[in-house]
Amino acid sequence: MHTAIASLEYGLTPPELPDYRPAEQIALNTDGWKQDSAWFQHASQGTATLPIPYNWLMALEEPKFSPWLIFWGEEELYTGDYLLRHGFIKQTATSGNPDALPIGLATTPSIYFPGINRKSTAIGFSCAACHTGQLLFQGKRYIIDGGAAMTDLGLLTKSLGAAFGQTVLSSQFPLFNGRFDRFAQRVLGLNDNILTRNQLKQELSATLRYLAKNSDVINVTEGFTRLDALNRIGNQVFDTALNRSANYSAIDAPVNFPHIWTTSWFNWVQYDGSIMQPLIRNAGEALGVEAYVDTTGPDSQRFASSINYHNLIEIEEWLAGKHPRQQQKFNGLRAPQWPASFPTIDHQLKTQGENIYREHCQDCHLPPVSSELFWTDKYWKKIKYIENGEKKTTEQTYLKLNIIPQEKIRTDPAQALILAKRTVDTTGLNLDTNICTPLNEQLNFVTFRDSATSSFALALGAFVQRTNLQWFKQSFTDESQINRLEGSRPNCLQAGQGYKARPLNGAWATAPFLHNGSIATIYDLLSTQEERPEVIQLGNQEFDPERLGIIQPNDKLNCIDVTQDKHSNYDDGLFLLNTCIDGNRNTGHIFDDNPAALGKIGPKLSHEQKMALIEYLKTI
Repeated sequence: MHTAIASLEYGLTPPELPDYRPAEQIALNTDGWKQDSAWFQHASQGTATLPIPYNWLMALEEPKFSPWLIFWGEEELYTGDYLLRHGFIKQTATSGNPDALPIGLATTPSIYFPGINRKSTAIGFSCAACHTGQLLFQGKRYIIDGGAAMTDLGLLTKSLGAAFGQTVLSSQFPLFNGRFDRFAQRVLGLNDNILTRNQLKQELSATLRYLAKNSDVINVTEGFTRLDALNRIGNQVFDTALNRSANYSAIDAPVNFPHIWTTSWFNWVQYDGSIMQPLIRNAGEALGVEAYVDTTGPDSQRFASSINYHNLIEIEEWLAGKHPRQQQKFNGLRAPQWPASFPTIDHQLKTQGENIYREHCQDCHLPPVSSELFWTDKYWKKIKYIENGEKKTTEQTYLKLNIIPQEKIRTDPAQALILAKRTVDTTGLNLDTNICTPLNEQLNFVTFRDSATSSFALALGAFVQRTNLQWFKQSFTDESQINRLEGSRPNCLQAGQGYKARPLNGAWATAPFLHNGSIATIYDLLSTQEERPEVIQLGNQEFDPERLGIIQPNDKLNCIDVTQDKHSNYDDGLFLLNTCIDGNRNTGHIFDDNPAALGKIGPKLSHEQKMALIEYLKTI
């Protein structure tokens, strides 16, 4: 009994969250969009990321800090400032967003909910949920379209579970059930009566039971700004959608939400340079944030999904713009420029930093996008591949990125190993389809066949391809249009190549750094391993314009501190990232004079050299 009560109390107790700080909002990089960015911020991908119907979410009150207090007093609505404390960005009500949902949340009609055994309007993540950044500076909040989100989805899961669970508990009492009473009035409206209330109670309880069976195993806490996206996509596609629990993998390789300007023109995307085709990337992401897909129907209709392909394709067109080489500048979503309201750039120091960049950074991260050299044939290449024995080449050129092998860069390997090492059971799914992968140093199409130990990388590419092909069929898409809708690139996958080095345009606004977000500032990124903090704090949105990154507390913690009983993963609602844990390591990409330093990419930089390079990075 004691254990059951303790478990109930844990599930119904919300996490501690940082306070929300209201501030004037300033959009930094909206000039490249086709129209107002509000559409991008709330365009549905066809997902049901939050596990309860939309009208339930809007009726839910924020949780009491203790479940034993649910019988007294009314709380503010969950979707008010409380939701913003998870790192979401406030929005005002508009015709396209009548309930003033934060950036990144979108509604999708007619989604089936197992708990209530019927369809309802769902609430899910839009592309902007993970790819809209924010930073606070001198009392103003700067919004960065396409930037790294500062949300914490683990805290969102726990707080939503507590708020929902407290409402379910309230519904079980004949008296002192004010929390459920108010919830029922908001949900049922004019249809509020004893019969509909009893039905609502049953649906609440059934949904809670369903959710209790589908909780994640977290080996490495993600925290603010990070998500183990690849493992979560794999779990959603090959466990949840297939109802095949043997395919589940624990969450253990979080990555920083990536910024996405310029990305549309890369030859390979993802931190590990594993995916080539835009539609595969985007549809896979939609499946990962819980778009529905049918895996059990007859083969002719299998892989039908709720993905909103019209929006996915338009979003990609927004991001990409027209091919940039003719004008020698990107014309879709553009990197943010250093605001005039920020500290003035020291141009003499910036010139020194430009020389340091050219000497130590350019070989991997390419010349700055403003230079003529960046736009030459040296860096822009057509993609060559073999299909059915025939050599083919894409019509357009794409930016050829350097993918640095793990044995050279020595950053945390966890994310790069997911696609290379994970296997999934696809037996009976009939994924059989042609996909492209490197063979004998060439990209070659092969036929993927189901297996009990399928390569996760190839299985995921095949699964998403089948889902895309099913939509083309159902929407009567003309064959002549398919290549364009796919982004004019083949569906190529590769695994275990290392980590890609992307151009650094706008990098000043993308903290934290390294693929796993284990370094809070560019200053620390340019340092030796010994100089880097072992523990960093994430969730604070205050910008450090001097060191370029997230303001850190004066009192430095080490790994031992955060493993003692007096500390947990969080302190005052902010996440403490322990870099001594696999998946969180801040190793590699080192500037050091020690020839034995692992992941060394350059000599040790003086404080003056670091500051000069930082000054230059503010300008590109």
